[in-house]
Amino acid sequence: MERFAVAEADGKWDGSVEGWCAMPEERIVPDAKTQSLSRRAAVVALADIVGWSVLAKQDEVTAVSRWLSLLHEMVTPAAHSFGGRVIDVQGDGVFAEFPSVDAALKWGRILHEGADRESQGSSDQAPITFRVAIHAGMVMEDGARLFGNTVNLLARLQEFGTPGGILLSVDAAAQLPLGDQAKARSLGELPLRNLSSSVAAVSLDPERDVGVPLAPVPSALPSIAVLPLLNLAGNPQDDYLAAGIAEDIASAMAGLHEVFVVATESARMFAGQRPTPQRVGRTLGVQFIARGNFLRSGGGLFFSMGLFDTRSGEQIWGERIDAAEREILDVQEYVVGRVVAGIVPGLRAVALRDAMRKRPENLTAYDHMLRGIYAFGSGDPAEFLDARQHLEQAIDLDPGFALPRAWAAYWHNIQLAKGLSSDRDRDTSKLFSLSEEALRLNPREALALSVLGHNLSFLKRDYPAAQACFSEALDAAPSSAATWTFSSATLAYLGQGDEAVAHAERGIRLSPYDPLRFYRLLFLGIAHYAAGNLDQCRKTCLASLGSNPRHAPTLRLLAAAEAGANRHEDAREAARRMMDLDPTFRLRDYASHRAPFTGSHRERFLADLTAAGFPA
Repeated sequence: MERFAVAEADGKWDGSVEGWCAMPEERIVPDAKTQSLSRRAAVVALADIVGWSVLAKQDEVTAVSRWLSLLHEMVTPAAHSFGGRVIDVQGDGVFAEFPSVDAALKWGRILHEGADRESQGSSDQAPITFRVAIHAGMVMEDGARLFGNTVNLLARLQEFGTPGGILLSVDAAAQLPLGDQAKARSLGELPLRNLSSSVAAVSLDPERDVGVPLAPVPSALPSIAVLPLLNLAGNPQDDYLAAGIAEDIASAMAGLHEVFVVATESARMFAGQRPTPQRVGRTLGVQFIARGNFLRSGGGLFFSMGLFDTRSGEQIWGERIDAAEREILDVQEYVVGRVVAGIVPGLRAVALRDAMRKRPENLTAYDHMLRGIYAFGSGDPAEFLDARQHLEQAIDLDPGFALPRAWAAYWHNIQLAKGLSSDRDRDTSKLFSLSEEALRLNPREALALSVLGHNLSFLKRDYPAAQACFSEALDAAPSSAATWTFSSATLAYLGQGDEAVAHAERGIRLSPYDPLRFYRLLFLGIAHYAAGNLDQCRKTCLASLGSNPRHAPTLRLLAAAEAGANRHEDAREAARRMMDLDPTFRLRDYASHRAPFTGSHRERFLADLTAAGFPA
């Protein structure tokens, strides 16, 4: 038998998953002066209680009492009855060894049956539900304790377990009776956290849905889970892409602060499955799920994604996305952007529908915010004013809610941009104060950072501070359409035209059906002007005016573009229309206080406005 000595290991568990993991084999070094280890084959199992932190938070004394009763009356005796032994018990989990995979499997099933009976007898309490993982491999033994990579892998595998089910590595599954092997569902190669290797595994799923304790959603926001994508080709080499896209979609939505996104670790239990929306809703306590398929075939990448209501099972949004198989990171970024651009408006539309059905006296802060956002994009001035009232009511109802303040700041920004303000100084001051209040409540609120950054740039010419705001906003919410749009203007003012165009176009892709599309198109027009693309600037301005023909800043930009392209008659017509909307406009005042751009771009812009016939 091989003999080893161990350095710096105590084998104790600190309550975390990592705590089950003894030191890796690389740290076992021959040393006759230290305690020796023996190496042998073993079957090990790990069981823990799903949602233990929720149970303990609800009633810690009762939760611990129920767990200890199960441990002493069922878990430990069942292990002994199948020839096994409990190695360690900490917190909500138990680590055991068995003489065979079949014995470990029987033990796992006893745990599920016993927990089900216990939960039925405690109908006024949240259910206790186990998940069990089994692995077979070489271990190192120090008295009653086990060490080595087999233990490490087991702890990581357990994270992928289904509540009420039993997960087995393929090494363990190969020792199952044929009947159980036939029932096993392949999970493919699972990427193991903090380990360089992946391990193939299978799942013996519960025959019926099991209950799990659910933490209350910590806000009034709509809640959603993004399920792992199904890899239709089954090629393990593509699993990382399917998992990475789901992770990025969840992260992008969470960064927008308009929805509560369940952690991907929780949604991972549905990897390789196609559960009904209702089942996911019952299991994870969410109102919506996003799920989809992924296939790499014939030099192309094919994705289909859908958004579902877990109460009715209704599909709210769906899209198929085909992409050429080029640089994989570009494809991933493209898919995530398209999916988020579809899901977030869909979530908002359903939440708005529910809010509109409520009586006015029953509206919450979130409902008022939704109604404000809805009226925000209206072309009707009266509805636009209503938007402000709803946002202010949302702020009054929930003073700690940052998002309504961010939208209120955005409202003042649009009021100024539309030329509707009767007191520009007052509205400018309000814009800055609301942005700063939102950021005091949530320093990573991307919309507030974006509005603040744009106005630091446009109104105060503080370009470094503006760029710092945009950098923070994109770090917090990489899929924020407002951030990409607003940041394009600052880039254009600084003469970085091509980069400005890229930012503006991405903002439009992320919000293709935005009711303020005319405003986003104005920013794209500014970017094209800075890049010297005068024909594109003209086309973009005309498209913007098609949505809002009375927008003075767009007419001013169009006049400059026409003059710069020597279309002087068209330039004078655009200038005349703009002066009808703002008869007090004078170039001298505009150049002193409001004209954007720096350096030669500023000189060119003012020269083009002069050529268009604007009064000095």
